[in-house]
Order: sequence, then C-alpha cells, then structure tokens
Amino acid sequence: MVIYREFKELKSLAAPVHWAMGMFDGVHLGHAGVIAAAVKGAALDGGIPAVLTFRTHPLARVRPESVPPAIMGEDAEKFALMEELGVKAVLSLEFSSRLASMSPEEFIGELCSSCRVAQIAVGEDWHFGRGREGNVETLCLLSCRYGFRVTAVPSILQDGERISSTRIREAVREADFLQAAGMLGRPYRWKGPVIHGRQLGRLLDYPTANIRPDCGLQPPHGVYAVRARVAGKKYGGVANLGVRPTVEGETGELLLETHLFGHPGNIYGREMEVEPVRFLRPEIKFPSLEELKSQLARDAAHAAEALEEGE
Repeated sequence: MVIYREFKELKSLAAPVHWAMGMFDGVHLGHAGVIAAAVKGAALDGGIPAVLTFRTHPLARVRPESVPPAIMGEDAEKFALMEELGVKAVLSLEFSSRLASMSPEEFIGELCSSCRVAQIAVGEDWHFGRGREGNVETLCLLSCRYGFRVTAVPSILQDGERISSTRIREAVREADFLQAAGMLGRPYRWKGPVIHGRQLGRLLDYPTANIRPDCGLQPPHGVYAVRARVAGKKYGGVANLGVRPTVEGETGELLLETHLFGHPGNIYGREMEVEPVRFLRPEIKFPSLEELKSQLARDAAHAAEALEEGE
C-alpha cells in the first residue's frame, strides 16, 4: 500500500481510482462498509481502491477545544487496518487553512485534476468542504460534472443505534469493552513497547510490564483484568491504568502497568498489546505499601476469576 501526503503526488496513479472518504478514526465496522464499497468498485474495473483521510482532525483548525480523543494512536495502525480491508493507496492530508477554506467544488475539483476518479464512496451523513457545506447531494451534483459515480453507504446499526466513533468513545469511557468491540469489529486495546519503571512491582512480588498508552481515548483510571500478547505469546493478567498515587502522588505519568500471569522473561523494548476485559476497581491511594501489596493479591485473584468466566 502506498501513502500519499499531497494531491499532486496522485499524478502517478494511472488506473481509475475508487475513493473511500472520511476521517476513519478507529476504522470501525461503519468505516469498513465505506471502504468495502471502494474495494468492490475497483475490483470490477481493475481500478485502485483508495482512502482519502486526514492526519489532523478538521475540528483542530476551527474549534481545537472540541477535538475528540483519538480512538487509535498511530497512523501506521490505522493504515494497516485499511490495507487488511484491501486498500492499495491512501491520501492522508494535513487539514491546513487552505484545505479548510476550499468550497466543496474546489475540493472535488482538485482531486479530479490529480487522478482519474471513478468512484467516491462515503457514509450517508458525510459532509465536506468549507464549513461542512457539502453533503451527499452536493457530491452527486459534482459527479455529473466530473464523471465519477457516488456510493452513499447506509449506516450500520448495533442494538438499533448507528455505529459511530462517538458511541465507541462513550463505551470505552464507561469501560464497556464488549460494546466497543462490537462496533470496532475487534477488541479495544493498548499497544506499545515495554519500558523500564521503578521496579516497585517486583519489590511487592508483582512485577509489571509497563507501556505508555498509545491513544488519546482512555477508559477510567483503575485496575483491569486483561489479556496480553508479547514476544509471540499470550498471557492473562491484571493491569493498572493510572498515575500510581500511592508512590507518585497525583502528578505521575500515565502508564499501563500489567502483571502477567506467567513468566515472560526479559521483554523490555518488545511490543506488547493489552486488551482490557473487565474493570475491577478505580485507582486509589493506599496509606502504605503493605496495604497496596495486600490489595494487589486480591486484584490478581479477581482478575483470574474474570478471565476464567470470560473463556
């Protein structure tokens, strides 16, 4: 899959291009439906299935205080999911002041002058152009001028409600990971390289593998029963997401500290994925390390029970 950063780079695309357009934060099942429409269209005429998306949220330009936390951390993970869905090219645009000032016609005109646009697939509620002036009806009018077809993909419902990034954020904030996974099409998870900590867990007989959470969207600080994957192996475990108030006060760095049920060996620097299964309790400050140690034993037992129930 090829990643492009500017319209002018699309000149190298010789075949007709079938675009799926959107922010695609989380690449959830609704997004997958839009992308599938582009992939299917490209398969019919030997074209290129492609995604047009943005590196920064459009709200960052006009109302930065309203930008929602990102469901996914790195663009690389987002692009990898798109590639799994069959995408061959991605145009990832910076939402610049120039882009923000473009009318719907100017935006589509620039795209069509940069490559052979065969199809544009969007969600049925998609808006584009300056001030979100354009919608599916606008796109259909422009398709007559520029000679591409429009596919407006209906929303996918879960429990009678439309799957959306907003609903996924709400589910994660409420630690409802089953509902979040049902909309994402995969588990919500944390991901990152294992880093060195203060070794306090080892002193308390509960050594932890620590990572920095890789996205803006986080569930409540607290203790979770988790499943983890690191160094090619799977583990159950218990994890604390938070700032460690017992030893750091309230100003510690946000970390995910995971005690793995097993003996992973030296995994510093290895990439680890951690899937929260159940919220066990909020993060609290203990009067002493001895009381913290006693609670860790209870947490580990509760996590093991939760994981066994989930099997």
